[in-house]
Amino acid sequence: MSVPFLFALAQGQMELALSFVVSAIVTLFFGGGMALAMRQEITILGRRETFLAATLTWIIVPAFAGLPFYLSDAIPSGTNSYFEALSGFTTNGATVINDLEAQPRAILLWRSLIQWVGGFSIVVFLSILASAFNLPRSNPLTRAIAKSSRRRMSRRIGSAVLSLLKIYSLLTAICIVALWLAGMSAFDALCYAFSTLSTGGFMTSNAAGTAFASRGIELVLMIFMVIGAINFSLHWSFFNGDRLSYFKDPEYRYLLVAVVLGSLVVFFLMMTQTDMSVFDTLRYAVFNTVSAITTTGYNLPLVSDSAQYYWPIGALFLILVLITVGGSIGSTSGGIKLMRLSILLKVSNAEVNRLSFPSSVYPLTYGGQRILREQILSAWSFFILYCLAIIAATLLLAFNGLDLQSSLTLAVTNLANAGSAAQSLITDVVVGQENFVSYEALPRFSKWVLCVIMLVGRLEFFAVLSLLNPALWRR
Repeated sequence: MSVPFLFALAQGQMELALSFVVSAIVTLFFGGGMALAMRQEITILGRRETFLAATLTWIIVPAFAGLPFYLSDAIPSGTNSYFEALSGFTTNGATVINDLEAQPRAILLWRSLIQWVGGFSIVVFLSILASAFNLPRSNPLTRAIAKSSRRRMSRRIGSAVLSLLKIYSLLTAICIVALWLAGMSAFDALCYAFSTLSTGGFMTSNAAGTAFASRGIELVLMIFMVIGAINFSLHWSFFNGDRLSYFKDPEYRYLLVAVVLGSLVVFFLMMTQTDMSVFDTLRYAVFNTVSAITTTGYNLPLVSDSAQYYWPIGALFLILVLITVGGSIGSTSGGIKLMRLSILLKVSNAEVNRLSFPSSVYPLTYGGQRILREQILSAWSFFILYCLAIIAATLLLAFNGLDLQSSLTLAVTNLANAGSAAQSLITDVVVGQENFVSYEALPRFSKWVLCVIMLVGRLEFFAVLSLLNPALWRR
């Protein structure tokens, strides 16, 4: 909180600076008190303690992160302040602020900083603890930690966290400089770098077209959205000497294929249903496809010099599918993840082949490793839970007065932590029809429903749901 405090102080906004000071004191009082109370404890985190710590972290931290919003009257509602902070910390990107340009710059910086910290936190959680979700350990970072003895685990985790932080910070710095050189102001470059690498989607202006007025800016954003959606263990391997780490990982190839194929399909759908130029059509198709598959949620409005266009229904549906698929395991993006989808497709293909050759054996591999039965069950369980969560969230939102179209879109985008894409998707479904005005206008119950689904979506379901299993708490 010292960063936006100093920024507000430099801007001469004393009341705003005071709100950050008070927020910092309250946070320090509770956090420091817990640290002092536990300073003599030697704790070894097992699966139970890890899941509990992660879940409580993502629930409690936003409560303190939302204090500056509430105390400064930037968001004069406790529910809305918590929603904004949780949306940032989960890198969801949904916002209850309707007029971003009217907000003080310290508040905009704080929103982006929350996303940046949340993105790094989820990278650490998913990269290091991938074994807890029964996923193939196809990267050196996860394998190195997984092979540690319990006594050496904390030391290795600490080293891995510091190493990841250096890489995460370096990539952010490169993004800031690249955006600034491409034409963004220094402040916007800082905020958008935080939001882009974390694939969060918080913006500093009301219209994306205003911020992304330069083709160079759009190119930089696309590059770093993809970087954020790549497994950070691959970045770790690359910076630690393995220059071919990306090409060894099948999920990296799947991500590139999804971007290319998705862009081509959206491009052809737009070409057949709009009269935009080929260059503009390709530009919009590629940018919005990258934003969708990485679950960043940036939207480039279909506006040319002569007219405003609306997305074809087929293109919107494909964008929703790409948001649901998401990026890579161990990245800042949300969604089901390409690794899980790949495992499910391999299993489905083997089952189809067994219909023709019942006695045949089809060994399933991923990245050169044998896919175990537990990993298959984990992928199927996650997929089923994901579908059930979409259905449940859609029904709850619909029961609270939203139309089915808006309810489904909100459920899909927020569960995949791409909530910033919801408003543009809903508005463009029917030309001239705006069913969903803003997150701020949603009923309070709907906001809490979205808080729950963005939390379980960010923590990959099992970390949260396992806490409800009595067997986990038996010694």
